[in-house]
Amino acid sequence: ALLLLREQRRFVLATSPGGSAALEAYCGAPPQGSEGKVTADGLKLVGVLVTIRHGDRSSIHSLPNTNTTARWMCRPVGSEQKQAAAQVAVVGLDGSPFYRPLLPKTLPGRHGDCAPGQLTPRGFAQHVALGRHLGRSFAPLLRQAAAERRANSSRVVYVRSTDYTRTQMSAAAFLYGLLPPTLRPPLAPPTRIHTRADEAAEVMHGVGLASSSKVGSEDGGGETERQGACALAGSMARAQQAAWRGDDGARDELGGLLGEEARAMPPTHVADALHSLSCHGMPRPCSQGGCVSAALAASFRLMGDSAYCARCGNFGSSRSSRAIELGCISGDLGSSRV
Repeated sequence: ALLLLREQRRFVLATSPGGSAALEAYCGAPPQGSEGKVTADGLKLVGVLVTIRHGDRSSIHSLPNTNTTARWMCRPVGSEQKQAAAQVAVVGLDGSPFYRPLLPKTLPGRHGDCAPGQLTPRGFAQHVALGRHLGRSFAPLLRQAAAERRANSSRVVYVRSTDYTRTQMSAAAFLYGLLPPTLRPPLAPPTRIHTRADEAAEVMHGVGLASSSKVGSEDGGGETERQGACALAGSMARAQQAAWRGDDGARDELGGLLGEEARAMPPTHVADALHSLSCHGMPRPCSQGGCVSAALAASFRLMGDSAYCARCGNFGSSRSSRAIELGCISGDLGSSRV
């Protein structure tokens, strides 16, 4: 089985301006599905590839000119999260050990407030629940994997993550729910989470236009974009960005509330600042001119989704660009497994 954890975002699609039902489903959706069932005769499930994003986190971006301060609580950490962190080991692609404290970072002097871009307790619980659901779905395959491990000590679970606390802790939470006791300490060695320390060489951030949120702190505080290893994919991605148009009316409304700096922000950055509040009952940002309405927040969530769907779907040159990127990721994973 291969668990690939990629640093990427997807914002909830609101079906109405308020979007309360969609938000509730996103924040606390019970894992469900028909995974693990082979419906065709003569077929046998021999392996599983799981690709997940990180769980709920504190925001990376913030809106200017607001008179409210968002706070996410990351500490104290629960006993399950400590156990999950202790049952994995972060290593390089060559298997060399890395020191990575997986528990969320906090702001200095703020009594457990999350630093930017940190996995929240809700995010940890989301991935434990997902892991338990898939653990039940693939129980026969996991039992077989445990038997194979006992027989030849081979590593039957391969995990790859970007080098962020939130992604590595999300992987640890998922594995804590997924793996049976026979595949976890003390009956088995810690599961290794493979990561690449050189972020500029990490293809999971993109080989066309590569993004990084290691700005201002180790894991968050902003976002930068750079040309990746493939110039052709980068030029295609820039053409796609130039062709995509969002909701100028929503931008104008936000600018009227929070100023031109807010209006000029990429809609995905605005969606991050607004949407990360949603699962925690925090009020939307306000200024002297008023507060961001539920409808305006929903508009930016939709724009955030639209921008990422355009980037990853068949919009402009994005399909060719993503085909190049996915080919590079597949090749990198195939060559780096140890």
